[in-house]
Amino acid sequence: MSLAFPLGLLALLGLALPLLVHLARREEQVPTMFAALRWLQARRKPQRRFRLEEFLLLALRLLLVAGLALLLAAPFLRGATGAPAWVLVHPALDPAQVQRDLETPAHWLAPGFPPLEEPAPANDVPVASLLRQADGELAASTALTVWLPERVAGFDGERPRLSRAVAWRTLPAPAEPAPTESKAPPFALAIRHAPDRADQARWLRAAQKAWQVAAGADAPTGDAAITGTPLPESAQAVAWLAPGDLPPELRAWIEAGGTALIAHDATWPIAGGGKPTDGDDSWFTEARLGAGRVLQLHQPLYAEAFPALLEPDFPTQLRTRLEAAPPAPTLADAAAMAPRTGADGFEPAPRPLEPGLMAALVLLFALERWFAASPRR
Repeated sequence: MSLAFPLGLLALLGLALPLLVHLARREEQVPTMFAALRWLQARRKPQRRFRLEEFLLLALRLLLVAGLALLLAAPFLRGATGAPAWVLVHPALDPAQVQRDLETPAHWLAPGFPPLEEPAPANDVPVASLLRQADGELAASTALTVWLPERVAGFDGERPRLSRAVAWRTLPAPAEPAPTESKAPPFALAIRHAPDRADQARWLRAAQKAWQVAAGADAPTGDAAITGTPLPESAQAVAWLAPGDLPPELRAWIEAGGTALIAHDATWPIAGGGKPTDGDDSWFTEARLGAGRVLQLHQPLYAEAFPALLEPDFPTQLRTRLEAAPPAPTLADAAAMAPRTGADGFEPAPRPLEPGLMAALVLLFALERWFAASPRR
């Protein structure tokens, strides 16, 4: 046991108070029978005797003061305690497949490590992060066994490094139904163009219609209007085909997380320039603006200056560039991602003793009050 505030033990000086309360001082006097005052001998000074009264009540009060002093010193215990072994099971597995000792605590490999008896949580769990968390929370002497499907996501791109050896087990995941072919959802592009650039906007309107056909949706995938028309709330990206500065409302929309494709002669809104997206024949220059992105065309939207407009996959390429990049896949072979050892052990969190100590003090106080008020005193 350690103390977070050792100076709190100075309160032990208060042990003197119950001792003083229970200290009884008595004078021993011997009565003398006399016939005449002249026959009295010189009175001896009475002897003083000190003794303690009500030892049980005194002991309770001393314990109460000592407990309060210990509480002020904030005691805690170091080191983690727990079961000698732990089993973690990935939510994609059927618990009936796992071969384990029924007396060994088993938990889902999921946030909070719920018991295996609870319903399985979602499969998309950060495996690497949860392994490091379990490694840090368990006692160094606890053996860890992990069951995973043969192919699993949730790793960081490299084998985890833990402070202990892990029994790494893999099982075939339950067969999942084959995914049905689904069409891509509509992508809403709002086109805003200067009155004299309607001929350039028609290329983007054609891309809109191609997205609508690919999605099989009756609803439009965006709108097209001259500059000054308010943007629809459903817009996922904006094409701004007008020269000069961007309007403040468009800048605010981009900074809030939107994506804007601006004309080649629009004023670049970001100090410091941007970066090409595809090398020498890049379509755009791209940069971040707040939480959003700005992509500026390198040429006007004419077939002579922009040959990619005539490509049959132009709508697909345009949408790919306008949409945010998907996260990198983390699916990996579980057997190849077995954790390595050698990581520094985590210092387990100290376990405070205040809750149990306070409960004991409350019980002592109630007992002391009962003895103090007892009519048998």
